Amino acid sequence: MVDLPNMVASAIDNERSGFSVAVLLSNNSRTAKKIREILPSKLRMVTLTSSTKVSDALKDSGIETKLLEDSLSSQGLSVLTNLHDIILQGLGEGSFKSNDRIIAILAEPMNGIIVIEASSLTSNRLAIMANEHDIDIEVLARMMELARHIGGRGREGHAVGALFAIGSVPKLRRYSTALVLNPFKGHSDSKKSVTSLNNHETLAEFAWLDGAILFNSKGIASDAGRYVQVPSGINPKPGEGGRHLAARAISQLAEAIAICVSSSGVITLYSNGKERYRVRLS
Repeated sequence: MVDLPNMVASAIDNERSGFSVAVLLSNNSRTAKKIREILPSKLRMVTLTSSTKVSDALKDSGIETKLLEDSLSSQGLSVLTNLHDIILQGLGEGSFKSNDRIIAILAEPMNGIIVIEASSLTSNRLAIMANEHDIDIEVLARMMELARHIGGRGREGHAVGALFAIGSVPKLRRYSTALVLNPFKGHSDSKKSVTSLNNHETLAEFAWLDGAILFNSKGIASDAGRYVQVPSGINPKPGEGGRHLAARAISQLAEAIAICVSSSGVITLYSNGKERYRVRLS
C-alpha cells in the first residue's frame, strides 16, 4: 500500500524549485488533515472532494475546499484530465495564478503526485480540445479572441452575450432552428472565416443576434441567429442561465464545442456537454 503522506513529504523535500499551491483530491477528511499537517504552513492547500460531508468538515477546520460535481471514486484515469480542467477553470476565475507551480496530490481514485505548471495549461488544454474535435488549434484560439472581443467591449456601451458552436454543421443545424434569414448565405468563405481578424467586427455584429452562430471545423461561419432546441432530458443546473444551458446542450447533442459569452463578462467553453474552461474578463 502506498504511503501517501511520506510520498508528499519526500516530494516537498526534494523539489528545489518549490511549490506555490498544493491541490489534494480526496473524499477522506482525515487524509486531508494529515496532508495539511505535512505541508509547509505557508503553502496554500486546496482540497477537491465529491463528498458534501467531507467538504463541510474540512471547511469547519479552516481548510480551503471545492466540491466536485462528479464522484471521485468513479472517475478512474479520467481524473487526470478533470484535474487539469479544474485548475484551468481556476485560472480563469482567478483562484490560481498563471505562474503557480502546483503539486497535485491524488488520494482518490488512485494514489500519486503530479507536478503541474499552470503557465502551460491554457494553450495545452485548448490544443487537446481542438484535437479531440479535429479542429485546428488556430480556429479555437481565434474563436476565443472573438469571444474576448465581444465580452470586453459590448455593444453601444451595453454589456452583451453571445453563443458560438463549432463542429459538424449538419449536426449543429439538426439541433437548432433558424430565427432569422441566414446573413452568411451567398458570401465567400474568406469573408466568413474566424481566423481572419478583419472579419471579427462583422462576426461580432451577427453574434449579438438572438441565438447561436454556427461554425464548421475550419472556422467558417455557416449560420447566425440559430435557436438551440434543448430536449427535456437536459436539465438546467442551479444558477445556469438559458444561454449557458443552450451552449452545454448543443455541445452534447452535436458532439461539438460551444463557447458562451455572458453579459457579465464570463467566457465559458463546453465540449461534449461538459464545461472545460472558464475565464472572467477583467
